[in-house]
Amino acid sequence: MYSAQRLSTLTESVIRDMTRLAIKHGAINLSQGFPDFDPPSALLNAAVHSIQGGHNQYAITWGSARLRAQIAETYARWYGMNINPDTDVTVTCGVTEAIIAALLGTVNPGEKVIIIDPSHENYVAGVRFAGAEPIFVSMKPPLFTLDEAELRAAFAQKPKAIIFNTPHNPSGRVFSRQTLQLIAGLCQQHDTIAITDEIYEKILYDGRQHIPIATLPGMAERTITTSGLTKTYAVTGWRVAWAIASAELSKSLRTVHDFLTICAPTPLQEAAVTALTLPDDYYAEMTQAYHVRRDKMMAVLEEAGFQAAPPEGAYYVLADYSALQPEMSEMAFAEWLTTTKRVAVVPGSSFYRGDPSLSRGLVRFAFPKQLDTLEEARRRLVG
Repeated sequence: MYSAQRLSTLTESVIRDMTRLAIKHGAINLSQGFPDFDPPSALLNAAVHSIQGGHNQYAITWGSARLRAQIAETYARWYGMNINPDTDVTVTCGVTEAIIAALLGTVNPGEKVIIIDPSHENYVAGVRFAGAEPIFVSMKPPLFTLDEAELRAAFAQKPKAIIFNTPHNPSGRVFSRQTLQLIAGLCQQHDTIAITDEIYEKILYDGRQHIPIATLPGMAERTITTSGLTKTYAVTGWRVAWAIASAELSKSLRTVHDFLTICAPTPLQEAAVTALTLPDDYYAEMTQAYHVRRDKMMAVLEEAGFQAAPPEGAYYVLADYSALQPEMSEMAFAEWLTTTKRVAVVPGSSFYRGDPSLSRGLVRFAFPKQLDTLEEARRRLVG
């Protein structure tokens, strides 16, 4: 009776709930997307040095000047983006905060926001917090492709914003230039803001390239690009991320960020500069290691009787368990796998809000793990 009405359609995170269940039953946690290996030693040393060097008080609200300058330089080098670090970069407490601050800062109650489904739980929560109405456009399994007619119909409802994630969690798809051009054209036609989650931008397979939609003609002024340290550098607990946007959009986002969290952790912001100046060899080695993990995960799933398409990016697989337990719902199967086989996964139903029928028979596996961990998962799943 005391809960706010805006929470009436929301529940606690299913992903975090599955982690709690994994801990309770001693399961291998392939549900929540965090690595079980250490970050680069140079990054750990930088964090210690930052703490011991006195960087322990509030940073400037929108981020350490050194880090903002480094983000601008890095994105110029990676993507050719022209970014003013003083007006266009805001350092946040994770991409989750960046997206919710973007929504609260730009979307009015009653306006509409397109969400590309399947999607992370926080997108819907952010839209609801803003008092807005989500419009779901679904990527269809098993290949998780977007339907152009459905997308155009959603834009015809004059949404204030669209949220999407590429490389994509949970499907592993990487949006092609053609798909991004379609979205960009519709954003410009309907005066829609693009809010992007690009946290997996450096985790790509088979030679694929990440393309920020902000680099397409006409999109720099209407895009809020979010990314961060957590996935690329294996520091999910640091909660250091950023939003890149025009000065006008940044001003709105910064107002929310200021009162929501004040600033991201100061010593970790300073250490983040080291992450963004790691040599190219780091990314080559990381990419190779994730190729090996992906191949191992796909082999485990095949041997255990699941069906799945290999991901193009990120580190998740949406796998079909219909051949194993066709009568079970996604949640029931995820709980059964966690408690009986002691391998924790996330039910596909937690990612599909628009058309829940599309999640039928699907669970998500996360594989940012040591090979020994994945081998133990294989032994439990097959045994």
